[in-house]
Amino acid sequence: MEQQILEFDDGIPGFPDARRFQLVELVDDGAFQLLQSVDDPDLAIVVAVPWLFFSDYAPELTDVDQDGLGIESEEDAVVFCAVTLESDRRTAHMNLLGPFVVNVKSRKGRQIVLTDQDYPIRALLPLGVS
Repeated sequence: MEQQILEFDDGIPGFPDARRFQLVELVDDGAFQLLQSVDDPDLAIVVAVPWLFFSDYAPELTDVDQDGLGIESEEDAVVFCAVTLESDRRTAHMNLLGPFVVNVKSRKGRQIVLTDQDYPIRALLPLGVS
């Protein structure tokens, strides 16, 4: 899905007018990407695929979320989560409660809040930086 426009028809929380994004690699073969707004060049969110850090992550989408994105099977969806780098630049957290989910065929996406699931908003990333 690199360099292809992803459409978030509802915007994303905090940025309702930013609806078109693209994933941009931060480094070659890196774990982290930027979810870069096409509508607002100053808006970019660091994201990563959660399973690179949390192998047991198993978000369950509601039927409403699946239908809204046209997701019929797991293969239809790409999931990535926002990453926050702390000011000391040695600590980072991932939002596992509000993943971004994109239909790989239509490129329609949305940030979904996983209600009734016990995932943290700030899961400490095991970066191994000293």
